[in-house]
Order: sequence, then structure tokens, then C-alpha cells
Amino acid sequence: MSQATRSPVTTPSSGRAPTRAGAGWLVAVAATVAAIVVAIVVGGLLSQLVHPFLRHDDWQAVLPQGAPGSTAHVARNRYEGRWLNTVYWFVVGQRAPLSVAMAVFVAGYAAFVAGLVRLLRLRVAPSVFLATLALLVSPVWVRLAYWPGTLSAAMLVAGAAVWTLPWARRRHVTLGLWLVGSVVASVLSYPPVALLLLLALALCELAAPVRRLVLLAGGFVAAYGLGVLLTFALNALAFGQFGVTISAWRRPNPLRSPEALVTNVGRYLAQLEALGSSLGWAWVVGAVGLVVAVAGRSTRRSALVVLGAVGVVVALEGGLTVVTGVVAGERASLWAWPAICLPIALLLKGIRPMRRFAAGALAIVAALGLAAWRADLGDHQTTRQQYDAIVDETAQLAADHPGQRVVLWMEPRWRVTVQGSMTAVTLRSMLYVERGLNPRWCRPVECDLIAHDVARHPSAASARRVDGMTVMLVPSPPPWL
Repeated sequence: MSQATRSPVTTPSSGRAPTRAGAGWLVAVAATVAAIVVAIVVGGLLSQLVHPFLRHDDWQAVLPQGAPGSTAHVARNRYEGRWLNTVYWFVVGQRAPLSVAMAVFVAGYAAFVAGLVRLLRLRVAPSVFLATLALLVSPVWVRLAYWPGTLSAAMLVAGAAVWTLPWARRRHVTLGLWLVGSVVASVLSYPPVALLLLLALALCELAAPVRRLVLLAGGFVAAYGLGVLLTFALNALAFGQFGVTISAWRRPNPLRSPEALVTNVGRYLAQLEALGSSLGWAWVVGAVGLVVAVAGRSTRRSALVVLGAVGVVVALEGGLTVVTGVVAGERASLWAWPAICLPIALLLKGIRPMRRFAAGALAIVAALGLAAWRADLGDHQTTRQQYDAIVDETAQLAADHPGQRVVLWMEPRWRVTVQGSMTAVTLRSMLYVERGLNPRWCRPVECDLIAHDVARHPSAASARRVDGMTVMLVPSPPPWL
């Protein structure tokens, strides 16, 4: 057959494929956006976006230099080593309103989840919608939603990394640069985010030979170590100390004896137990999904690759606890929710019974995640409303009596606790940011006068006048703290 005879056959087909691909891309985008909207609205995140509640130490990441409560941001790296966060604060953080900080935080996370689902290469809209919704509503991630100023940089790194990964893996050089750049940037902003990137890399390499998988895992661990070394080197330049000073409240227990080894292993096992408890029934559904995926001939290898990546992540996270004794807490284990969802999502590409099982399992996981979001965000928004009322009442009383000192008072039994200090810092920061008032703690004599007045005249009022002072009565810490 001549070329002239063949061309009419090949040309139309080559023209239709991009059209179908373009339509499929638009459908996937629509399904992704729909899942994000459902999560934000149904999960209760909209109220946090519009009227954010910030936990006590996140105010330091949104206040401008010199404002009351704004600490020396460079000096904080002696204890945290998050140098990229410092850069972000200088450029963006101190200038962005609270709602913008929250929007950036959520957008970065949503971009990461959308990019992760993109790596699954799902073909139909319902599958994209379910996978996106289930992955998005992580009960672990939502516990970070009250630190948008501190963690926005890390979310942006995660989002950018997962979307550039398909391009980077086309060549060895670009993939190596991606590993170093994205993992190091994660370590310099929020190290738990780096562990998420290994799961994303695993999704891109489901069909890779075992040797390549091992090399990539080794490269990831090396990049993570490079990030830690860079952190230590920056601290050495800034503070003359090669390393990070671990705060006493983190209960460090360096690995210097067999007894320390036993203690630290026990600490990490206790953290895993607490993590499983916080995940609830979702981890059971995920375990069943993993068994089904491993049992299926078409999904077995993919499930094992993801399981291997999770194993590396757990080993790395647990190894840090074993070496230092520091337990980061459940909210730092961001890998746990994708570890539940991804094996199930792989079944969406299997045979029809597997697809039906996956759809049901992801729907259950999504429902559990949405319920966890509503509970957690609802508790914090209830506290936000209570604090708003206290701030409004104090500001009104101060406006009615200009020139009076504005002081904080709290029951002594609460003031000496960590939770009491956190509550007071939050209210003090809100009063300054929203009303321009900078209260101080009452002095001992003043505290006695206020305590006597409170005992004589108990009321539901959150602010009162005492001996020429405008007093904000700091409540007891909320139950969730």
C-alpha cells in the first residue's frame, strides 16, 4: 500500500486521540474540583478558611517583626531548623492576612492531593472524585490546620513536588535533582512532608524493576540525610552549633545505652498505637483493602511497591525516635492516611469486582474522614467563637475607659500549666491583631485584687474593671487542648 493510500487512515485517528485525551483531562479536573469543594463545605473547613483559628505558637509566624508576641524568627531555627519557614515569613508570612495564610495552606495541600491522584492515572470521573475526596479528608492533616502561618511553606513544597515529579522522572539527572531539591526543601520546612514524597515517587514507579526501586529508596534516604546535614550546617553558621537543640518539653532521650534503646522503641510503638486509635475504623478498612490488592493478580505488584514505600517511611520516622527519643505525635504522621487510601485506590484499575469494592471502601474512608474533620474543626470553631466574645467584650470595656491598663488574669491553678499558657497566648494575640490592644499579665498585687473581686462578684462576664484596670479574664483551657 502506498503512502498516499495510508495517510487518510492515519490522519483522522491521530486527530481524534488528542480530543479524547483533552475531554478526559477536563472531566478529571472537574471531578477533582468537585471533591475539593465537597471536602471544604461538608467537612467544615469553610469556616476555618473564612475565620481561621490559630493555635498559640502560630501567631509568631503571622505577626510582623517587632509586634508583641513576634519572636526572633532566625533564633527559632536553633531548636527547629526550619530555615525555609524563616525565608517564607520574611517574604510572605508577616505580610499576609490570616485568611490568606489559611488559603495558601489549604491550596498547597489540595494541590498535593490532586497531584497524587493524577499519578494514579484513573480514567473515569467517579474514580477520580472518590480517590481525591478520600485522600483529602485526612484526620491527621486537619490537626495541622491551625498552624497555617508555620506550615504554608511546607504545603507549597509538597504541591510543587508532586506536580513536577512526572516531568522529573523522564531523565536520571532531573530525577536526582528532584529528589535533592524537593526532599531537602521539605526537611527545611516540615520534615514529615518529605515522607509523603516517597509515596508519590512509589506511585510513579509501580512497574519499575526491583533494583531501580531499591536505588530510589536509597536516594530518598540520602536526600533526607542531606537535608538534615544542611540544617545542621546552617545552624553552625548562624549559632556556632552543628546540630539542633532539642527543647526539654520534647523529652529527648539520646540513644546512649541499651536502656535508652528499649525506652525509645517503646515510645515509638506507643505513638503508632495512638495513631491507630486516632484513625479509628479507617485503618481497618485500609488493611482489608491492602489484603484484597495483594491477593489480586493485576494489583499485587503495585500494592507491594506502595507497601514497601510505607515500610521505608515508617522505618525512617521510627529511626529518628529511636535515635533521639523524641516523639513527634500523631499529627506529624502525615503518611498514615495515604497509606490507608492508596492500596484501595489501586483497585480502581482492577477488574470489575475490585473496582466495586474500591468504590465502597473509599466511600467509607471518605465518610470517616469527613466526620473527623467536622468534629475537629467544629471544636476549634466553637472555641474561636468563645474567644471572639471575650476579645469583643474586653475591647469594648477598654474603649469605654481609655487610658486604663489592660491586663490578663487567669485562675492560678491554670496559669501555671502549659495548656493555660497556650490559652492566654492565643487570646492575647487575638486582642492585639484584631483590636490593637497589647495586654500584660497582672502583677502579684494586681492578681490578688482581681482574684478577690472575682470571688466577691462572680459573673459570666469575660472582662471587668478592677482598681483602674481593664481586666480580661482568661478562661480555663478548652477540652481539646
